[in-house]
Amino acid sequence: MRKDILARRALTIAILAALFSTFLVIPVVPVTAQSKSTVVFDYSHGQSADKLLNTTDLWLKNNLTQMGYTVVWAKGGLNSSVLSDAVALFIGSLYGVTNNFTEDEVTAVKNWFESGNKFLWIGCDSDYKGAAYINNNMTVLLEAVGSHVYPEPTSVSDAYVNAQASYRVVANNTDVDASVSSIVEGVTNVLMHGPTLLYGSNSDTPAANKSPVALETTHIANVEPILYYNSSATIADADMIAPVAHNDGDSGAFVAATIETKMGPTHSSVLVVSGASPYGDYMPMYADEYYGVPLQGNRFVLQAFTFGVNVATGGDMTMILLIGGIGVVVIVIIVAVVMMKKKSAA
Repeated sequence: MRKDILARRALTIAILAALFSTFLVIPVVPVTAQSKSTVVFDYSHGQSADKLLNTTDLWLKNNLTQMGYTVVWAKGGLNSSVLSDAVALFIGSLYGVTNNFTEDEVTAVKNWFESGNKFLWIGCDSDYKGAAYINNNMTVLLEAVGSHVYPEPTSVSDAYVNAQASYRVVANNTDVDASVSSIVEGVTNVLMHGPTLLYGSNSDTPAANKSPVALETTHIANVEPILYYNSSATIADADMIAPVAHNDGDSGAFVAATIETKMGPTHSSVLVVSGASPYGDYMPMYADEYYGVPLQGNRFVLQAFTFGVNVATGGDMTMILLIGGIGVVVIVIIVAVVMMKKKSAA
């Protein structure tokens, strides 16, 4: 009888340990680390034209403010001063051949990002009408921060899945790895207005055109695609510069956005790259409707931002959960050993 009682007690304690395992995990996640932090949006490189400062951008700003962030629209260039308090920086594709990033700006972004625990989103664009300067500039920034992902110097169109025009592409494929599934929860349609697709640099020392690979078929460590185009998306090159890891005329569910973690000397910064801009633009990814087409871009942008900032400021979530799980297992083992000793003594 005594042995039965002890066995039931051991089982009860083990069940309680499992039930309360969540409480063993939560305290090590700094969920308020990003509060009172600054998010900077670049408006210094042609993004601040009247047609680009639309109500969608104001909506994004208001949502971030309600989440506890201070939002700064940087209109005087990117430098150490404007980035000093920033936990996150959004850089949408620039407009105008005179709006190139200066060497000082590239250095400022690089130094900020490499200081650690930072989130950076770089939005790209198509080469429509030969606008190669757009992605040339975004590539300079991506190379500076050590990105393994780059924009193809081309254009994507979709005659079937769009917002009433083939160049207003809607990305509707979110079949992603479970580790980043929270980014696309509730997301089915994201506007990619006049976009490009992404390719990877599968090298330990990444750079554009270095060991190029198609991200649809090749996995790169710490890089996860988080948004794809529909299988009807087509590459329609608009100039004499050919795509790097794809071919003009190809169709397929190309990668529209990625997230890369463990970046920089501290292996703590996070980068999102997208084939269109999350803010600004003729109509940004953040849109929730365009030409009567319902969209969840606002949800996608905020969830990608929140996930990225949490990982950058709080560490690897998977490892935290693993440590918590190990703690539960250890407790259960200790309880079992104690009970067994008591049984022996009895």
